[in-house]
Amino acid sequence: MLLLSLTVRNYRVHRDLTVEFDRERNLIGGPNETGKSTLAEAIHRALFMRYKAGGDLQKSMVSDTHGGHPEVKLTFEAAGDTWTIEKLFAGSTKGTARLSSRSGISLQGDSAEEKLSELTGNTAGMANRENDLATRWAHLWVWQGTAGADASAHAIAHRNELIQRLQENGLAAVMQSETDEKTREKIRIIHESLFTKTGTIKTGSRLDIATKALADATAKLNAATDQKARLESAIAGQETATREIAASEAALPGLREQLTTAGASLAKARELGARLENQKLLHSQAAAALNDLTKSDQQIRSILAQAAAAREALVPYEQQLAVLTEQATAASAKAAEAKTAVDAIGNTLRLARQHHDLANACVTRFEKAAVHEALTTKARDIAEIERSLTTDRDTLSRLPAVSQTQLDTLRNLEARQAQAQSALEAIATGIELIASPQAVLLDNEALVPGSPRVITETSELSLADGTRLRILPGGGNSLAASRQKVSDLEKQIASLLSRLAIADSRQAAEILTRRQALEQKISATQSRLKDLGARDLPDSLATAATALAAAISEVERRHAALPSEQAPTLPGSLAAAQAWQTQTRETLQSADHSEQSLRAAAEATNQTHQEKLSARQSAQETLVAKRLQITDFETSARILEQNHGDSATRTQAIATASASEAAAKITLDATTASLADLNPDRLAQEVARLERVITNEQTKQQDARMRLAVAQNTLATDGTSDPEADLLQARARHATASDEHAREKRHADAIALLNRLFSESRESIGRSVTQPIADRVAGYLECLYGRGVRIDVDWNEPGQKSTIRITRPGTPTFAFETLSGGAKEQVAAAVRLATAEILAASHNGCLPILFDDSFAYSDDDRTRSLQSMLDLAATRGLQVLVLTCTPAAYIGFGARETRLVAENFIRHANPTILTESASGVPKPENPASPSTPLPENAESLFLETLRSLGNSSGNQTLRTALGWDEPSFDQVKASLIAQNLITTGRGRGGSVSIAEPA
Repeated sequence: MLLLSLTVRNYRVHRDLTVEFDRERNLIGGPNETGKSTLAEAIHRALFMRYKAGGDLQKSMVSDTHGGHPEVKLTFEAAGDTWTIEKLFAGSTKGTARLSSRSGISLQGDSAEEKLSELTGNTAGMANRENDLATRWAHLWVWQGTAGADASAHAIAHRNELIQRLQENGLAAVMQSETDEKTREKIRIIHESLFTKTGTIKTGSRLDIATKALADATAKLNAATDQKARLESAIAGQETATREIAASEAALPGLREQLTTAGASLAKARELGARLENQKLLHSQAAAALNDLTKSDQQIRSILAQAAAAREALVPYEQQLAVLTEQATAASAKAAEAKTAVDAIGNTLRLARQHHDLANACVTRFEKAAVHEALTTKARDIAEIERSLTTDRDTLSRLPAVSQTQLDTLRNLEARQAQAQSALEAIATGIELIASPQAVLLDNEALVPGSPRVITETSELSLADGTRLRILPGGGNSLAASRQKVSDLEKQIASLLSRLAIADSRQAAEILTRRQALEQKISATQSRLKDLGARDLPDSLATAATALAAAISEVERRHAALPSEQAPTLPGSLAAAQAWQTQTRETLQSADHSEQSLRAAAEATNQTHQEKLSARQSAQETLVAKRLQITDFETSARILEQNHGDSATRTQAIATASASEAAAKITLDATTASLADLNPDRLAQEVARLERVITNEQTKQQDARMRLAVAQNTLATDGTSDPEADLLQARARHATASDEHAREKRHADAIALLNRLFSESRESIGRSVTQPIADRVAGYLECLYGRGVRIDVDWNEPGQKSTIRITRPGTPTFAFETLSGGAKEQVAAAVRLATAEILAASHNGCLPILFDDSFAYSDDDRTRSLQSMLDLAATRGLQVLVLTCTPAAYIGFGARETRLVAENFIRHANPTILTESASGVPKPENPASPSTPLPENAESLFLETLRSLGNSSGNQTLRTALGWDEPSFDQVKASLIAQNLITTGRGRGGSVSIAEPA
């Protein structure tokens, strides 16, 4: 399958864009947000998305800036023909699909999509949901952000088809005898009876029983050993506990006496501490009272000073208000004069407007009459076309409903019936006796010379000397079964012919051809009716009649509204009406111009009057505010003096408060010194230490008494039997259980070994199948890593994870999951290319494979090597499409290049860039002028700022640091990109980085 061209309309950022594809190598480049991924999605959805799909899936395709439903037109080669699929994604009721070929095939709707699925090998059918879409050609479409996904999944998903293609080419063979499989199955059953799936011992097996018996014997042996040790430990523990109790009772009296002395000193210190806290509170209150009095006195003096200053500043505001009042009176008189002049011209303008409106109504009446006549003529044409369409539909309905699928099924059944008939004729065996001196019997019946017999079943040939021969006609195949197969196929053919009401496949092909021709003719007629607007014509005609009647009424109403002496004679034609319309328009414009001039003068004088009134109002409000401010100052000062007294009273209160604060400070200092002499912190530590020591001794004494009681109880209970005899008996039982467990374990280990050997053998056979695929992958990776690279592919049992491992020259082997991000992208790409190359045999030797910004983690050197790998794929028959934000990095690919650039992106160097304007039509380069003046060293300043920010920064961060607006920033950035001095990064916000020199 080969992609030839793509056209998208009203699809997200694209209004109307066509891209032609090279048959081998294609490069589509451009900055972020220019619609590269949208093109990849459009191709994929044209091939695999149902045209009636709706909901969020369809809404995600709709453009935010262009009207209309999304449309995709894709031209491709497949099955020896050139095809074009056109889809309009407009939901379940308005969506359409049309598939046509150069050979003349044309299909609509579901039939078109069924044929498209056949051409692409899409057995799952068209998808309605996002998750289903993701599974279609997932090995060929490398979506943005998925290039480093599990590489093995690309090949495993097409495992059976890959093996079939490799076997057809003689590159893969599966070799495993029936006896091997039966033996492996028997070993597997025994293994499953002994072990679980995780490899642990299975509950209830003989090994499990022996293991539990050994564990029980071991537990009893440990218990006997522990009992003997407990008795010996109890004797030693009794003696130790007795000694510890005596030592503790001797030490406690002295410790209690020391605690009593330290406690008395600590109580005295705490009493002084409480007294100190009360004195601190008294001192704090005295200091606060002094501070409050001082602050109140200062506040009153400050407010009185502010009131005096405000009274002095009030005089200039009173003088300004008087001047503004005189100016407002003069402006009011001028505004009244201008209004009188505007009112005088009003009547002239009103009459001119009525005449002009009547002229417009006359022109409209003649135009509506012309539209109505044209629609009447079109209605007659459409009626004739619809009569022809009805005739074609009647002819089509009388033909049997034969589809392409039914014709293919009928031809397939006829071919299979012919093959079965040939096999039937080849199976039967004939035998004829020429001459014999003795009797010859066939199934106990004598053969007569010259009379041939036909053998259809296994038969026995007997001679007189006792010789017996068994004859197996057809190598042992049953003739009856072959006859039954022929009969079944004949019945299926007869049933299908009966259901279709036809004689044979030749007639079916003729009927199908006639049906397709009629369907094409009907489709063309329907398209013509649609182009003529047949569905909407009755409404349009009725609307035109209504509009004509309304236009006539409008002329009559406006003519009657004019006084008889001012009513003009109405024109008799469209040309006369248009000439009168022009005359009245000029008269109206002249009167309107005069009215506007006078009104503008009136508005100017009125505005001056309003400005003077506003200025006077503002000055008056300012004066009132100043007077209120003075009143506020005086009121605040009066209230504060009522609360705190006059100046003499406040001075006396401050002196009294100052003396009280000094006396409280002296008392506080004396108590603080006395408390420091006692050192309360040290006394508290001493009391805590003595309490802790006494508690510890009491705990030790209690613990020793507990251990003494336990030891005495152990000696009283465990000493009733002979521990030595119990230990000897437990050892004998343990030895017996250990021997039995060893015997069962040897048997289980042998079964496990056999199971592992058979599994390894099966894996070896699996490698013989996967190795040809691995060799093709390695061939691609040699373009990156040089000769000697090796790939190992493991295809495990269904449901288990399969793996890929890579060994490069001079490095150990790495699993795919452990590779770096760049290496994952490269290995996954090689697996996809190898898979596509093998599967291309089912698609006329060619398949398209698309990479959408797929090598984000690859450095510049590796990207250059990747181009060799992509070029190798193209030479082997694949059509490679690369979509990238950095097309300059793929200059060595030698591909047909298409550039997409956003409309607001400023360009300087490359004249081959394809720019899509708002209308979707390529337009010439016209870089916008920057609004920020750029310095002469703008480009070097850009690069220096980029280095200082870490050599890679987002557009917004860099633009903010430079202090430029967006057009200026984009102009310098585009120039540097064109010179290959910087590269663009990935993501919605984008990033720029200093390009490494080639």
